[in-house]
Amino acid sequence: MSESNLKPTRWYYLVALLIPFCACFGAGMFVVLSIPNLPGALEGMGINDLTQVRVPGSAEILFPKAGGYAVYYEYRSLLNGEKFAGGPYPPEIDCRLSSRSTGEEVEISSNFVEGNTYSTRNEERVGVLIKSITIQKPGSYVFSCHYPDGETSPTIVLAVGPNIVWEFFNVAVKPISALMVGSLAFISASAISLLIVVVVAYKRHQVKKRFQTDKMN
Repeated sequence: MSESNLKPTRWYYLVALLIPFCACFGAGMFVVLSIPNLPGALEGMGINDLTQVRVPGSAEILFPKAGGYAVYYEYRSLLNGEKFAGGPYPPEIDCRLSSRSTGEEVEISSNFVEGNTYSTRNEERVGVLIKSITIQKPGSYVFSCHYPDGETSPTIVLAVGPNIVWEFFNVAVKPISALMVGSLAFISASAISLLIVVVVAYKRHQVKKRFQTDKMN
């Protein structure tokens, strides 16, 4: 049998070259497909999606989907042209949330997170997370809050809606995860490609060396 028949074909080098190329292309497509909805998702997490509630008082709130929501205390607020200002720490208030259709109550968890805040550019509205809600069934709910001692003042503003910081991380982590997975795939493919090149080159060298030895003998 001839030397060329025993040697691994050079086509293996082409295969080795195509592996990281295809991995890079696939990783790029994976990242791109995870990005198109990002701008719209970020726009959907604005302060305008929060329902403001004058407290003491109540309001009907529509929760469009199941999941986690937040209650913010706006210690700087603007509601119907009226400005509100208070301290950065929320007063003690009792809040309830019940389904408008069934009357079933939903648990509201105290969850004051000083660093979880939002504000408008002019800082007319500044809010801090104080409570969390988990909605199992989308629909309209009645949200009401009052002071435990029955006091009617001071009047404050709460805002109910998406947890802006949490939603941002949920949206942003998608393309980041895709990029990490794509990078890992490319590195793995490159390692496989390099291994193929080394093995093929070694085998070709061994075959060539053996034939040279046979000729000398």
